[in-house]
Amino acid sequence: ATKVVFDQWVQLKYVIDLDNNTVDEYYNGARIDTRQWDDNVHGTIGAIDLFGNGASTVYYDDIVLQSLRESQAKADNPVPADGEDDVVRDVVLGWKAGSFAASHDVYFGADRAAVAAADRANPMDVLVSQGQPTVAYDAAGLLDFGQTYYWRVDEVNATPTTIYAGPVWSFTAEPFVYPIGNIIATSNAAPVDGATPASTIDGSGLDGDLHSIDTTAAWLATPVGDEPAYLQYEFDRAYKLWEMWVWNYNSEFEKMLGFGLKDVTVEYSVDGAEWLALGDYQFAQATATDTYAHNTTVDFGGISARYVRLVIHSGYGFTGRQGLSEVRFLYKPVQARGPMPADGAAEVAVDVTLDWRPGREAVSHRVFLGADEQAVADGAALAATIADHRYSPADLTLGQTYYWRIDEVNEAESVDTWEGQVWSFTTQEYLVVDDFESYTDNIDAGETIFDTWHDGWVNNTGSTVGYLTAPFAEQTIVLVGRQAMPLAYDNTSHANSEAVRTFAPAQNWTAYGVQTLLVYFRGEIANAGGQLYLKINDTKVPYSGPATDLSSGLWQTWLIDLTTVAGNLASVKTLTIGVEGGAAGMLYIDDIRLYAKPAEAIGSATTAGMILHYAFDEGDGDVATDASGNGNDGTIHGTPAYVDGAFGTALAFDGVESYVTTGQSLLSGLSRFSIACWIKGDLSTASRSGLVGQNDCVEYGVVSANTIQIWTPGGGSADLAWPTTGADEWHHVVAVGDGTSLTIYLDGNVGVTGGSAVATTYGSSTFALNIGGGGIFDDTKNWFKGQIDDVYVYERALTPEEVVSLMR
Repeated sequence: ATKVVFDQWVQLKYVIDLDNNTVDEYYNGARIDTRQWDDNVHGTIGAIDLFGNGASTVYYDDIVLQSLRESQAKADNPVPADGEDDVVRDVVLGWKAGSFAASHDVYFGADRAAVAAADRANPMDVLVSQGQPTVAYDAAGLLDFGQTYYWRVDEVNATPTTIYAGPVWSFTAEPFVYPIGNIIATSNAAPVDGATPASTIDGSGLDGDLHSIDTTAAWLATPVGDEPAYLQYEFDRAYKLWEMWVWNYNSEFEKMLGFGLKDVTVEYSVDGAEWLALGDYQFAQATATDTYAHNTTVDFGGISARYVRLVIHSGYGFTGRQGLSEVRFLYKPVQARGPMPADGAAEVAVDVTLDWRPGREAVSHRVFLGADEQAVADGAALAATIADHRYSPADLTLGQTYYWRIDEVNEAESVDTWEGQVWSFTTQEYLVVDDFESYTDNIDAGETIFDTWHDGWVNNTGSTVGYLTAPFAEQTIVLVGRQAMPLAYDNTSHANSEAVRTFAPAQNWTAYGVQTLLVYFRGEIANAGGQLYLKINDTKVPYSGPATDLSSGLWQTWLIDLTTVAGNLASVKTLTIGVEGGAAGMLYIDDIRLYAKPAEAIGSATTAGMILHYAFDEGDGDVATDASGNGNDGTIHGTPAYVDGAFGTALAFDGVESYVTTGQSLLSGLSRFSIACWIKGDLSTASRSGLVGQNDCVEYGVVSANTIQIWTPGGGSADLAWPTTGADEWHHVVAVGDGTSLTIYLDGNVGVTGGSAVATTYGSSTFALNIGGGGIFDDTKNWFKGQIDDVYVYERALTPEEVVSLMR
């Protein structure tokens, strides 16, 4: 199962095959699971039950039950999304085609009824494209500002030419002007009853565009000295101001009291020092009703300003008090905005095309781009001057943060250049050579893993890729995602065993700053002998790690420095993974990746977010030294003994008042966390035996016989079934809370995922973070009997790759 993101709408779809008793589960259009549908093998659907089993409310909407053919035949996934507003006027409509469509009829217009009713026989002036072969329609030139449009796509089959009418979708085009937010309001007048200038720009008292008679949502003040009172507004930058709407002071008795402003001079400034007068205006008095619409509009005519000042000369009464309910400043968007990728976006494709909403008056666009933020801000990193609002940068580097800015230029205007804001994005960390997720069990379609990775059946070596029966890919021993490649090798009658993938077209492993190739692999404990290697084209690279890595039963990270590999890496045509020497066994391969980082900087769980690290290599004494650099040393209680560990030495806890305490509540208030350690022991009689944790906050240990549990008050729990054999073997267990769920990794693999999303944090308590007992479950002792080594605690969620790195 996948993680359903908290507080976000997602689409869940189930494709049920009643004949074969299976169901395919889709999450936002991606298939995530295939399983048996019904234990009782019913041939019909009798009822549909909706459940919400989490700690928070689950909302359902738009439930549709239809035949598979009908659902596959219709257009789906509209772009822009149905009901979307503020859509660019040069939008290109797009959709996902029906499975059987040969062409598409597009209906488009501002009349919903016409779009819904029209067909080929009666187009009603809304059939804008009939029988088009592509799944895109350019509506440029058709859109009016602020207009809502409706559209429909009918999918037309080839033979027979059945037409499947699509649903009616809608969107609203961008408005001509926008309200300005992030305004700072100040005044030189003395406030009455604590009224502040901010209440005139915060929307308080407004219901839509109508203001109430609530005087607590208005500004009221008296002038100080002989100077006229003023209200001053500062924007976050200069705007091309269009107009200002004014809701004057509005109360039930305004007609008698006359607190509202009357004669006002409007001034503006670019820098807040030099001011120009826009003009003198008389503001209309408020209506003293609870549905007061603004009744004064000040036309700014497109002047450029960052500051506006209202200088008050008189009001409608004679009390000396002057008030205002609300103002709204509208601007014409002449600066670049709406960056795509969004500002601060991560994992951006390294071949990204930058896009943005262009300024309304722009004739050309100056693109500033680089890894130096200050250079971009100073305008010293000009990449191009272009006519279109799309730019495809060349030679971006993987895992690099870039800064960019767009200046909009029109030399015919009084302000010929509107400088843009500095945005940023970070490119994807790596390129995927193969993640083994796309392979299926469809032999006829050529989609199996052995159709791409050729083994001994093709290359006459001792290898076998995949299993003899479906599923052909490995779906249990997996590091990342759902699948890995099983590679059996048998060199008893062959010199070697190889799996070979051919790339067509050839891949360029020198682009985007690539320096390192990464391969995740795992052998089985029963494997014996053999030398692992790979070949890039015809260049052989032996595995440089210990030969025992092939039989460790743990995921290994193989890093190859490509700068040392001979041959033409700009044209990689084949990749071979092989084992040579007299050996036989099973090998699993998961993600194969390319990084721009050097090998030593990849895949390690860095000190970022690390709270503590106990290696337990002291050998004696009563202090467990914190190697994280945070000084969170632990005090050893009881008589745990130092023994040979997974690395160096470890602590053996006797289950009788032996534990380590930090003396501090280090896990309180966390919205993310990770706890890792190696353990060894017989867990078959354990009960509420603590490993690493903090009572009433994050409790991690053996909750019952052969069951490891991570429990939190804010995010629920997850239980891992412990292997009942191998009590004398070290195992690596890691608990991760990422804010949406809890995951326990066993020896580098996801063992279980459970729990629920947290509203704020996983919990807080005043108890100390302990290891080996001393009150991890409840505030009693909960002693652990067994060995613990290499404890890590993080205040962030480790990635699967980082989990593996802690095993080394």
